[in-house]
Amino acid sequence: MEHDWFREGERVFKVTRDGIFGLSPGIDLALVSSDMEARRFHLWEASPIEYLERLHLQNELVAGLNRLEGILDQGDDLAIVTSQPRFDIVPVTLEEIDAWFAAQGFQKVTACGYYRAEDNLGVFDAHAKNLIRFEHDLIPFDVIPCRPAGGFLKFIADTLAAGHSLTAVRTVSTSPRII
Repeated sequence: MEHDWFREGERVFKVTRDGIFGLSPGIDLALVSSDMEARRFHLWEASPIEYLERLHLQNELVAGLNRLEGILDQGDDLAIVTSQPRFDIVPVTLEEIDAWFAAQGFQKVTACGYYRAEDNLGVFDAHAKNLIRFEHDLIPFDVIPCRPAGGFLKFIADTLAAGHSLTAVRTVSTSPRII
């Protein structure tokens, strides 16, 4: 959603558009009835630095996956240009995704989110449209990785310790976080 893209040779180039840099996960407080949890897993519009951090963390999952090609100053807008190797799209199932993340040491925390305590790495939005099969491995090419901290990290730890899972709350229109 946040990219225009084109293919050149064996690489796919992605250019952010409309000042949108994807999503960034965290928790939010909600007004809810007394029998419901007030903390909610939430996705916000990411800042340019969060977008670049996400690309860096994707490279930790798959070495050399993303390459920063440049930044375009478009007057009142900024665009980040990256590239990835071109892969043939071979669909994967949720069961294959779950197994791949488990083999990498992750615990499942949402329907499409995983957390690895060993290096404090969370990976969200890991569904069949954002992972592909390449030869005998899966490539998470458009997931949302992060290093949870503070209340978000505690929320994940408490949720896993209780044997629960998180459910993402995504508004119709996301807005930047207020810190």
